[in-house]
Amino acid sequence: MSQSYKDFLKKYKIDDFKTNLKLSGSTKIDFYNDIDKLLKTMGIIFDKLAMIAPMRGAQVLMAVAKLTGPNNVVNKTDIKRCLNIDRLEKILSAINYLEIAKYITIEKKTEKFHIIKLNEEDNPDLIIFREIVQKYWKSPQEEVEQAKKWRDEK
Repeated sequence: MSQSYKDFLKKYKIDDFKTNLKLSGSTKIDFYNDIDKLLKTMGIIFDKLAMIAPMRGAQVLMAVAKLTGPNNVVNKTDIKRCLNIDRLEKILSAINYLEIAKYITIEKKTEKFHIIKLNEEDNPDLIIFREIVQKYWKSPQEEVEQAKKWRDEK
């Protein structure tokens, strides 16, 4: 099972500036093995992204990961907005492919409203993927909003 990077930080108290990181003996070996596992997981994640057939598949997966949160409900329209795409038809084939490949799950609430989630049960590597995307990836929508903000400041 994959280890979350948040769990890694807590385990070694890396984000605590009051304590020094002291590694010796078996602790050093555990630290190295945990970093190695995290890096292997990241390699697996990006390998999975490269294998997604539809052109927008990786973008859709990243948008779902970006929008997924404890209180967030993600639907197709949210993904369309996040990717700054004008028509929903442009991402439907990618969403269908990701569902068939079991990267995402879709709960059909009504005929037009579907809840989309990452399939973290079948792909535990997507947990760390979601954390990385939420922290480091800027969606096209965020980039447009940032450009508008910069334009308005001038």
